[in-house]
Parts: sequence; structure tokens; C-alpha cells
Amino acid sequence: MRIFHNYFNIYLYIEPLTDDDPDARVRYQIANCFCFLENYLNLITNQYTRVKDNREKSLSLPSYTWELNDTLNIMFGDLHFLFISIDKAYSLSIKLLSLLGEENAARSLSHSGDRMNAKHIRNNLEHMDEKLTSEDQKYREPWYSTSEYHSWFQIQWGSMNGDKIKLGNASFVIEETSFTELWETYDKILSIIENKYVLPNKEVVDRIWEGHKGPAWH
Repeated sequence: MRIFHNYFNIYLYIEPLTDDDPDARVRYQIANCFCFLENYLNLITNQYTRVKDNREKSLSLPSYTWELNDTLNIMFGDLHFLFISIDKAYSLSIKLLSLLGEENAARSLSHSGDRMNAKHIRNNLEHMDEKLTSEDQKYREPWYSTSEYHSWFQIQWGSMNGDKIKLGNASFVIEETSFTELWETYDKILSIIENKYVLPNKEVVDRIWEGHKGPAWH
């Protein structure tokens, strides 16, 4: 899994030298979105690691014990936040591509199969509780439940086979290749930022900030 730590090395080149610059607002937005994109991508890595560790731990625990129950509860919470982080990373990537003038790439990513699948799972996790008592007919469809007494919520709790989580008619494999699209998009965004802001502004910014930069991150 990857970790992303480029923001603090390049944000001074993205942000405008003065707030009067005609593109100042857009440059601040790009810098802020890039910062939070890295945060959510790193959260994906951290949640992925926690899910994997607790999945492995659960396999060694005896059945019908509170320790197993609590471990699975933690894993469920980590899976929920993993999908929230994935959805946020996609949204920020789409916003950044648009801010950088890559409208076609933004539209393509917005409707990509991987993005829509993760979004579907995140949305269903987020609204699970509503289906416990909902009278909406769609929650009685076969892929949700066979009857109003055999709830979809109960079926899906803990529905994980190996590395695959299944929610309704959607599934997601918890492995590194599932994040390839997000990582490739990040690399593209970073390359555009470097060519559009870092390289053209580096000499001037470095000269202005010489001796005034904060401590180096390591």
C-alpha cells in the first residue's frame, strides 16, 4: 500500500504569492483539495491495514466469544470508514481534475465503474439502519431480503468471504489492486501540478522563502 506525503513539499509553489493574483482563489482551492486528497488516500491505507490485521486476528479467535464479536465490530467500523475515505478521495480527485482544467478526465472518473461501485457500497452502509423498519417496497426486493422479517441488515452484517465484502448486488475485494484507479489519478494530478505550478514558480518561490521555511518533514 502507498503513503502520500507530497503536499508539504509543494504547497508553497501552488499557492499564490499574493492574494491579488487573478488566479489566487483557484490556486488556494487546488492546494487545499490536494492536502485533503492525500489525507484521505492515507486514511485508505491505514483503514486497509486495520481491516487486514483484524481479519487475520478474527480467524484465530474461538467462536461465540466476546473477543471475536468485538474484533468483528472494530473491523466493521473500519470497513465503513474505508468506504467513506474511498468516496472522499474520488470526490476530491474529480474536483482537482476540474480545477486543473481536465474536465474530460473529471467526467470520466466521476462515472467510472470502480467509483460507482464503491459509492454504492458506502451509501448502503451509511443507510443500513433505515432499512430495519422501512416500509419502502424496494427493501423487500430479493437482493435485499426475502421478507420484511428477514432483514437485509442482518444478512449483510459480517458478509465477508476471504477478502471480498458483499453488500446487496455489489462486491468489493479488499486488496491493493482495488485502489489502482485512485493511485493512478493521484499520480496524474501530481504531474499536472508539478508542470503547471511547481516547475514554473520554484526559482522565485525558493528565493523569496529562503531562510523562512518551517522545519523539513521527514
